[in-house]
Amino acid sequence: MQQFEIILKNDKVKLYRTIAKIFLVLNFTAFIFLLFYEPYRYSSIAFLIAFLLYLLLRQYLFRKGHVNNILDEFVFFIPAAGWLGMHNFVIGIGCVVMGLLYKLSLQEIKFVFGHENIIKVNFPKKILDWNLLNNVILKDNILTLDFKNNKLLQAEIEKNGINEIDFNSFAKLRINKTNIPVVPINTGSKPDQ
Repeated sequence: MQQFEIILKNDKVKLYRTIAKIFLVLNFTAFIFLLFYEPYRYSSIAFLIAFLLYLLLRQYLFRKGHVNNILDEFVFFIPAAGWLGMHNFVIGIGCVVMGLLYKLSLQEIKFVFGHENIIKVNFPKKILDWNLLNNVILKDNILTLDFKNNKLLQAEIEKNGINEIDFNSFAKLRINKTNIPVVPINTGSKPDQ
């Protein structure tokens, strides 16, 4: 059974990483200020050491080519543990939520075009029937989904070696099969007048 997997470019990754860095710098700064308050001193020292060790480890892995970025979603759990250790549950839970949102924002936006439907794989998963579409075109690395309700999705795709002619033929065939008009069968009898 033929199917096509297409990954869309996520142009906002740089913005998401910048927001994550700002959030982590604010947490780092807050823990430095908490060093001057006796009840929070040891928790702050523990956070700062754990944070710096984790960043040094990620930097090492990045330079060796084992990871593709220094920051990942787990870095948010270090300040979360620090805040939760100080019994500040609101900020701690906020750090966990930021980590989860960061992970979701960096996901690949992946569509699988199959015979029965189109599936958006990443969170939130979505299944689209072919009969919801007027047209699907892949041209010059731009994917266009034209919906019957006048919505249009147009996005650049990651280069993944998909043959545009094969994909467009497949999509046209699937749309034509689902858009066959229903013609009433004439039984030969005259309708009541």
